[in-house]
Amino acid sequence: MLIKNYQYIIAFFIILICSSNSFADNNFNKWLEDFKKEALSKGISKNTLKVLENAKPIKKTIKLDRNQPEFKLTFPIYKNKIISDFRIKKAKSEYKKNKLLLDEIEKKYNVNGRLIIALWAIESNFGNNMGKFNLFHTLSSLAFDGRRSKFFRSELLNALKIVENKMVKDINIKSGWAGAMGQCQFMPSSYLSYAVDGNNDGEKDIWNNKEDVFASMANYLKKNGWNNKYLWGREVKNPSFDDPLIYNKKVKKLFEWKKLGFKKNNGSELPDSNIKAKLLVIDKSKNNMFLVYDNFDTILKWNRSNYFALSVGILSDYLVH
Repeated sequence: MLIKNYQYIIAFFIILICSSNSFADNNFNKWLEDFKKEALSKGISKNTLKVLENAKPIKKTIKLDRNQPEFKLTFPIYKNKIISDFRIKKAKSEYKKNKLLLDEIEKKYNVNGRLIIALWAIESNFGNNMGKFNLFHTLSSLAFDGRRSKFFRSELLNALKIVENKMVKDINIKSGWAGAMGQCQFMPSSYLSYAVDGNNDGEKDIWNNKEDVFASMANYLKKNGWNNKYLWGREVKNPSFDDPLIYNKKVKKLFEWKKLGFKKNNGSELPDSNIKAKLLVIDKSKNNMFLVYDNFDTILKWNRSNYFALSVGILSDYLVH
């Protein structure tokens, strides 16, 4: 009798799960039809909309969106994971190997070549990890999901515009789980706004052409305010500070921070400079303090994570020597 009861309970839950999945699929299909109508009204052709055929909600995509690393890790753990000894060594090698191209791009766009290599390293592991998700299916899943639906709905429309305007040869575009594409991991909106034809071959190929990749990255940074007179910032310490949070996110000139007892992380003095810098106390710890310049905000426009932006800056510093 007890076994039969368990069998009934198991059967009940199986039916419940199947019904739930069926309900979710029906809701998604209705949402997708409504979206297609909107896309048609905005100039997307029926032929282009074929890329949405067989689209279904991707559970892995939605799960990844809700479990991003910064939500789970402290900065030291995140940094050590992102800036491994192997990645530092590889970044130095790639910077040296691509120095001539990077110098040309720096001259044209006035953007530091070391920063481009650091971004390239962290975004796609030097072009080796561009994602394996179907761009249109993963964006559909995120647009359907409620957490950031407005943003991803817009990105899905932008992705369709890329196909509609014949900007890529292969419409079977792969991406990361969030819809970031190519070696520089541009969202569709960034591709439309910042991708450039770096080698003048008539294409903006951020998947296969390194000249296009680096030039597009530099163009993004330039148009978002990068000032090549300065770096991104620096790690600092202040042994006399018991509560650094008093000054967290405050902006002062470097010489003013120096007067307050702040030093470079190696213990040497800060320069007597008028450059404005904001104090960031990461994870509320005096062991993770940084003075960041306006260029840091430019990196944040690429990715709004402090962890990400700091890691890019720190990795770029390893390439100085």
